[in-house]
Amino acid sequence: MPLYRTAIRVEGAEAAAAVADMLDQRAGSVSAFETREGNPPEWLVETYGAAPLIEAEFDVRLRLAATASGGKILDLIEMPVAERDWLAENRRAFPPQRVGRFFIRGSHWRDKPPPGVIAVEIDAATAFGTGEHPTTRGCLLAFDRLARRRRFRRPRDIGTGSGILAIAAAKTLRRAVLASDVDPGSVRVARHHALCNGVAGLVRFVCAAGAGRSRGHDLVFANILARPLMRMVRDLARAAAPGGFVILSGLLRRQEAGVLAAYRARHLRLAARVVIDGWSTLILRK
Repeated sequence: MPLYRTAIRVEGAEAAAAVADMLDQRAGSVSAFETREGNPPEWLVETYGAAPLIEAEFDVRLRLAATASGGKILDLIEMPVAERDWLAENRRAFPPQRVGRFFIRGSHWRDKPPPGVIAVEIDAATAFGTGEHPTTRGCLLAFDRLARRRRFRRPRDIGTGSGILAIAAAKTLRRAVLASDVDPGSVRVARHHALCNGVAGLVRFVCAAGAGRSRGHDLVFANILARPLMRMVRDLARAAAPGGFVILSGLLRRQEAGVLAAYRARHLRLAARVVIDGWSTLILRK
């Protein structure tokens, strides 16, 4: 089966986020990286899939979204790539890393973890979340900070991807975790990871959009993108219990104001933030 690469060069961080948001609605996973600093900066938004994504109408919509966000698409390339064992290459490129007290490793890493860490085994796969991206690291650091001071009893992970945050919460808290993702493939990957980490009995993964009907959670993770986070504000606010914490990520530092305004209107206030390489993780309290 051929593999297709879609690569879009975008001027402006807000425009890149808008393009990534639209691609995310069609693709299993999307990456966005700043390739050139400046005013405005230049970003590369990429995704891979089994079929081409960009038809004429979608091309126009992408360009309009970039323009409406104050930037523009500089270049758009979609082409088949030669067959390669992408998962094997990703595993080789995924060394273990320390994030707070968490030690994130792939299944290929056989050495003993350092003493005093919480080891989480995650393989590079089709689902987002290996701990390398600043948004995932920010969520882990934010959770580590909170969990050292508080006991959480009903954690919830929305947009779980690889399951890394739900698994980290289950291993740290030894509490049942409800996790969901809109992508069935991500749910399958996350379940596999939970089994490998010995917490399959603690984490329940479901395929669902948004927060669903679950309520009363004292800790909610949502590592998605800025625009979906603002669209989901009502669901996320309802999911959190009074006094509970919500950890939001997937947004750029310059997108904070819009996200915070939406959540303040739902009685969630900023308690702290973690900023890594221009990406923000917000810790809110209801």
